[in-house]
Amino acid sequence: MSRYIKSSAESKLLEAVEPLTIDRLNEKEELILAQSTSQCCRCCCLQKSINWVLSEQDNFEPGTNPFDSPNNGWIHEESSLLGRWCSWIMPGCRAVKYVQHAGAPPEALKGENDDWCTVQRNVYTERLTEADRGASIVGTHEKECTCGYCFKFGDITFPVCNCFPLPYLETKDAKGVNVGKTVYICDMCCFVPKFDVFDASGKKKFRLRPDTCVCGMCVRFRCSRGGKGKCCRVPFLVRDPHTHQPLITAGNEKHAVIDTLWSGWKNECCSQKNAYHLAFPSGLSAEEKLLLTGSGLLIDLTMFEQQQDDN
Repeated sequence: MSRYIKSSAESKLLEAVEPLTIDRLNEKEELILAQSTSQCCRCCCLQKSINWVLSEQDNFEPGTNPFDSPNNGWIHEESSLLGRWCSWIMPGCRAVKYVQHAGAPPEALKGENDDWCTVQRNVYTERLTEADRGASIVGTHEKECTCGYCFKFGDITFPVCNCFPLPYLETKDAKGVNVGKTVYICDMCCFVPKFDVFDASGKKKFRLRPDTCVCGMCVRFRCSRGGKGKCCRVPFLVRDPHTHQPLITAGNEKHAVIDTLWSGWKNECCSQKNAYHLAFPSGLSAEEKLLLTGSGLLIDLTMFEQQQDDN
């Protein structure tokens, strides 16, 4: 009886959350971007398309399961088997298209982790129907095949700076109009990952970069129990494109940031699903927030997707 009451309450809560349309996105200062696809024991030919769910829960509690929260948006990935296979060695190299949708995730996403040792031959999750893939599209985040951000051999990685083009994601709205682009940047401080975000005209809008130490040559980890992130992590602060100073957010965080979340022992150690907290800078348009959502996807694609539980 109590289980029935709980499930009924959850259903009502899900129904009460409005779909995360572009207009709804305009009202949000923070989002939770959570991976619905398990990465446990998936590499080489077993690597599947990675899908995501979106939640506007500003009061996310560390240790909770983001997929169990009231999701009112979702993202599905389209990429080839060969591209997913090569990503194991060259993270961020594959040609990929992320399609962002408004509304609750379809049933196919809830059952996508039932088959563990299978090879996904289609460019999208097997059970996603044509109606699912075309439902309530908010925008797309897409790239062609590029160099990876590094060569990865087990736990050893070597940054790649002399190979072009480097990873990027181009964001478009539901009508296919270009919104902007996020580009991985590799400079003389090659061990500090950074990204530049450009608008549709090519004007640089933001620099995404962790805090640094040793004269800017090394990443400074953030270790604390406060906030929504993991106790030891590398947050990517959203910065002014010229001064590189962190920007203020109107949300619950002090600064605008894309930060990894602690999503509970099961997701961290068993299913290995990544989750991120997106706190947008103050005064952004809905299109700019859509663009930074793509930035969060690119950070995962390059930095954390193949790191298993090291993020």
